[in-house]
Amino acid sequence: MDPTIISIIVVLSFLIFLMAGMPVFGALGLASVIGILLVQGPRGLGAVPGVIYDRLAGFVLVAVPLFILMGEIIFISGIGADIYTATSRWLNKLSGSLGMSSVAACAIFSALCGVSVAGAATIGSFAIPEMLKRGYDKSLATGCVAASGGLALLIPPSVALILYGVVADESVGKLFIAGIIPGFALAILMMGYIFILAKVRPHMAPASTRQITWSMRFAALARIWPVLLLIFLVLGSIYMGIATPTEAAAVGCMGALVLGIFRKKLNWNILKRIFRTTMVTSGMILMILSSALLFGYVLTRLQVPQQLAELVATSHLPDWAVLILIFALLFVMGMFMDIVSVILISTPILLPIVIGMGYNALWFGIVMAITCEIGTETPPVGLNLFVIKGVSPDSVSLMDVIRGAIPFAMVETFGLIIFVAFPGLVLWLPGLLK
Repeated sequence: MDPTIISIIVVLSFLIFLMAGMPVFGALGLASVIGILLVQGPRGLGAVPGVIYDRLAGFVLVAVPLFILMGEIIFISGIGADIYTATSRWLNKLSGSLGMSSVAACAIFSALCGVSVAGAATIGSFAIPEMLKRGYDKSLATGCVAASGGLALLIPPSVALILYGVVADESVGKLFIAGIIPGFALAILMMGYIFILAKVRPHMAPASTRQITWSMRFAALARIWPVLLLIFLVLGSIYMGIATPTEAAAVGCMGALVLGIFRKKLNWNILKRIFRTTMVTSGMILMILSSALLFGYVLTRLQVPQQLAELVATSHLPDWAVLILIFALLFVMGMFMDIVSVILISTPILLPIVIGMGYNALWFGIVMAITCEIGTETPPVGLNLFVIKGVSPDSVSLMDVIRGAIPFAMVETFGLIIFVAFPGLVLWLPGLLK
């Protein structure tokens, strides 16, 4: 059978299974098996275990459950409230201080937890009621947390960047370092938007009337110094070449565990719940990864990425037009699918096209993460929107959350354009690594 026809059958099968309600890993796996049978016959199924084992046996993937475990321990330890208190006190004098504090708290929390919904849920559970109590507009109060929660996809230790590194065969350590400047730059852009909005429309973000002394600021900072130390242990050890991302994840887990015990937030029952949640989440991610690797294997056998790259090369379209089409595809996928699935499905197809145009795979991983981040806060299925609705008071509607998140998505799109136009902003810091 013609490879083009088989490729169409495989892709259509995946879409049909997905629309029928089948889990992503099942739809990918079953479509891949159909492709293998059509290309190689029943004997081809013997390659399935080898394809999956080849990547899943990699040492770097151990970091995924470790960082998820670290995030779960931090979530239970109640660190989010202390981070928000510290940021709100230090930014108290600025216009829109509570909204800016929420973004800053999410950025710091993202450096501890690589899953976006965890940051959005943790910070949002107390930041949103506090902003509403102070007279903030509902859409602004919810939108800033929904958007900044997605920073965990970019700011290390990002699980999304780990998975991209595995599929793209890129250094996870360099991806982590590359995500630092874009991640915190996007946070600053969001904070800048809130500051300007508070100046132009003060009724949406009333000025704080609380009197915060310097002693109160330093007291709040003293509460979170272990958090800053934990961030340094994880990211500093990677940057200085002391530890691999996997080893740094183990160090982070031990640090989070000690911190949880020190705060007297952990007992045996809570630990069992943490381990169970970590196993379920890690299992789900690794099942999707194994199916996506198999899907990529089938597409490679069918020469789909190579043919697409050749098609782009001979289409005479300018590079910027091709990039717009790629980002539009990622954005639409992010609107309907979870980010793990988007990265694992699209990377084997899109990366050869991007490399064929002369772009860096490290850079593409970061801008892909930003595009997917925008998708998490965009309807109809932006996951962070529903998470924020779930932790908000009953007076807040889903439309309030959506209206608030869309301007922040536009701010992030502006940031994406900057990093596409100036790739050096992404590549400079990892270029310093030996």
